[in-house]
Amino acid sequence: MVNGVFYIYDRAGNVLKSISDQAWVNRAVGGQNVSDPQVIYDHFEDRWVMLWLTYNDITEESSILVSCSDDDDPIGIWYLYPTDATAHGSIPTNPAVFGDYPQVGFDDQGIYISTRDFVFSTQSFAGAKIRILNKNELYNANGGPITFTDFWSIQLTTGGQTDDLHPTISYDTGNNTAYFVIVPNSGQYYYLYKITDPISNPVLSGIRLTCSYFGLANDAQQLGGGTPLNAGAFGSGMRNSPIIRNDSLYAVHHIRNSQDNSSGSIKYFVLDLNSNSLVREVEFGALGFYYIYPAIAVDKDHNIAITYTRSGFTEYAGSYYTTKLATDPPGSFSDSQVMTEGKGNYVVTYGVGNPNRWGDYLSAALDPENEYNIILFSEYAAATNTWGTWLTEIRMNPFTGIYPFVSPTTADLGDVEVDTDSDTMNIYIANYGTDNLEIDDIALSIGPFTRVSDHNFPLTVQTYDTVTVQVVFSPTQADDYDEMLSVSSNDPSLTELHLVGHGYDMIEAYTDLFYASTGTVNNGDILTINKETGAGTTLGNSLFSEIRRLTDSPINNIIYGIANVSGGTSIVRVNAGGGDAYSLFTLDLTSPSGIAFDNLGALYVSLSTGEIYTVDLSNGNYSLVTQANISINSIAFNPGTNQLWAALLKPIGTGKDSIYTIDLNTGIATAVGATGFGIMTNDLAFDEDNRLFGITGSASASGKLIEINTENGSGTEIGEIGYNNVIGLAYSINGLINSVEENDNHIPEEFSLKQNYPNPFNPNTNIEFSLSVASDVQLNIYNILGQKVASIMNEQKPAGNYSVVWNADNSKGVKLSSGIYLYKLKASGIDGSKFQEIKKMVLLK
Repeated sequence: MVNGVFYIYDRAGNVLKSISDQAWVNRAVGGQNVSDPQVIYDHFEDRWVMLWLTYNDITEESSILVSCSDDDDPIGIWYLYPTDATAHGSIPTNPAVFGDYPQVGFDDQGIYISTRDFVFSTQSFAGAKIRILNKNELYNANGGPITFTDFWSIQLTTGGQTDDLHPTISYDTGNNTAYFVIVPNSGQYYYLYKITDPISNPVLSGIRLTCSYFGLANDAQQLGGGTPLNAGAFGSGMRNSPIIRNDSLYAVHHIRNSQDNSSGSIKYFVLDLNSNSLVREVEFGALGFYYIYPAIAVDKDHNIAITYTRSGFTEYAGSYYTTKLATDPPGSFSDSQVMTEGKGNYVVTYGVGNPNRWGDYLSAALDPENEYNIILFSEYAAATNTWGTWLTEIRMNPFTGIYPFVSPTTADLGDVEVDTDSDTMNIYIANYGTDNLEIDDIALSIGPFTRVSDHNFPLTVQTYDTVTVQVVFSPTQADDYDEMLSVSSNDPSLTELHLVGHGYDMIEAYTDLFYASTGTVNNGDILTINKETGAGTTLGNSLFSEIRRLTDSPINNIIYGIANVSGGTSIVRVNAGGGDAYSLFTLDLTSPSGIAFDNLGALYVSLSTGEIYTVDLSNGNYSLVTQANISINSIAFNPGTNQLWAALLKPIGTGKDSIYTIDLNTGIATAVGATGFGIMTNDLAFDEDNRLFGITGSASASGKLIEINTENGSGTEIGEIGYNNVIGLAYSINGLINSVEENDNHIPEEFSLKQNYPNPFNPNTNIEFSLSVASDVQLNIYNILGQKVASIMNEQKPAGNYSVVWNADNSKGVKLSSGIYLYKLKASGIDGSKFQEIKKMVLLK
């Protein structure tokens, strides 16, 4: 549960339900806002219990809304019970209060809710309150009225109001006592409260326990600086329920590091409930880091797991955990284990004093089915100024027998270009059982997947040991691959490793043809545009929701684009044969507005705010070239002069159709003129004659191809594209790898593939073929070993005679060496006919 929505997942992590908090609460309490959700699973009764604070500042109404399921299935019948938060028991408060920050705990008898009461009219603190719900009554009410018992204005044992009084989650039975803990913002005391006979005759008492001094937690610094994450602003108090097992109470909270006042730590402590004494306290944390909002779980054998957010000057806020086995020395915790690293700098300030608020509802929950598996629910920076939650399951006790665990269960080696190798992927085979796992063999290959790790079989994998299997994906044709790599072992569940991957072609752009990208209105489809008429035709889906801008490389004639993705800007390559696009790398740049190659093949990316960067395509490194003095909507280089051109970004007002040139040395933009269409030009591209073209159009207006006069910026409409939301434009000038022409209008009677000419050749040669019916055509080049070196065509063509020019470049745009090569035509006609033929040719330099 988070503020705004709650989710129900299955154990594989799939979302089964996503439900609005407000919509849920409105079923029982209308006209009130909702916040501070909590959820527990009552392992004694196998029921789910959720609660929220609801409130209306105008009417001064408030409730603690409790929802409970009628069994262990969360997708079933629920009952909702609003309990008046403005009352102390049956006594209305005057002035009226509301119950801020409700916290929930339980034992075998009751549900216990604590709140921090505030006066509506003055927003002043009015003390802590405990609300007791009898579980028998609650679970049997079936939506009818329920009663509750309150303790309010609870005092510290040393005098003064209590605050942040936390109920506990108990696994003990028969104690007939409910426990609560207070951790102050700093100091050398903890407070333990208990309610004896909480259901029949509740009596509240408390005791102060001396501990080692802890300082007020620091706000958490993070990579990238800015306002730190609030932690100390809300004290060092406990934010999650302590756990009770066998009369021991386990708890954690965050503090200032005792060895370094500029760092933050976690403090873990254990109370003996029989003697009401502090028996253990441990500080956990490395210098230079900040550990905030920890949550704890304790399994059946008293093994401990703690999750927390961690950040530092060298890392973004990420989700982590640590563990301690019951057999470990008292102060021995594992090093921090990463759940997921932070992905960006997080600064979102609001409220009094503009704190950079961070979620304080991290949690750790024990799986009730076995009381060994622990689900950790933690918060991290999912992107710049974006928080996310992360679920991780861990276990600290081995299963009986052999228990192989494969991670990942399905090894997805991703998108890989045909005739190249993927990065090596590690697949881990662990044994979480008490008995040895024996692996007799793992196959070397299946389909395009190859095991590259070397193993001496048979392998013995002992308890908690892991074998790393390394696999590479080498697709030979564009296709989706799904294979099982055979494994022979002494466990019947471990017989194979599941491998998947997608092979794709990266076909170069044809000359004399515009390529265009579209936005979300067209689901990110890639188009081709007729240069003479402006008419657009769908080439295929890019696999992105939108590709914002396009450009064509003069080096390899591949189309490149930019797309907004989580974490920044993705540089993508577009397959000119099918429109599918694939990411090369992601730059941590925001608001990209343009992409263009100069005539030497250097790639430039502009931001809407005017910054212009060069990007190294070999590694993704980028560097600032200049800061333009205009806002930029798109860019293109004149291939003849290497002058950078730009279209102005100006959503409203006059002059938004302005065209500029930009001096890369100074950043000064010189106005050339305006197109006259009164709307922004989405993207620019030059043809081989140095003529400048652009596209216009919005999500609600059909795109148009225009030609722009480079003397005065005026525009001439070529024609309507026929699609809305056309936002990227590219044109191939000198990429003659593929030049395809239909020779005549005569429909041949049969399929044929002719001998290339000239032959031998250097570097260009013509390949002619005929199609008797419209067909899906593949024309590929192979070396003498049968390895594909270039893909010339992979698309559907109508019946006719065709001539293709190949310039001896491979699929990477690199010239091939002298030798014998094979060209293969494969055609699948729409009438079911098939044709395939191979011929030889000689490249002689």
